[in-house]
Amino acid sequence: MKSNYNWLGDYIRQADVRNRDLSVATLLGLSIAKQFIPSIANIIGTDMSSYKIVKPRQFGYVPVTSRNSEKITIALYEGTAPISL
Repeated sequence: MKSNYNWLGDYIRQADVRNRDLSVATLLGLSIAKQFIPSIANIIGTDMSSYKIVKPRQFGYVPVTSRNSEKITIALYEGTAPISL
């Protein structure tokens, strides 16, 4: 195993932009296959203002791993318009 790994935090930063003005209506989820997928959640009546906005070329990460065993859920968003996550 390489011993000259660099800390990932030296190359990325957390983006925490929320959908406060409800400008983004598209809701996507993340799969354990590392892909953005259409959300299956019923969002009727849901307050979307606290959802995070993911812009093109940003990563999405979901820290919940209970259903994924040891896998992490992360993906690069390569779409053209902002989405909610």
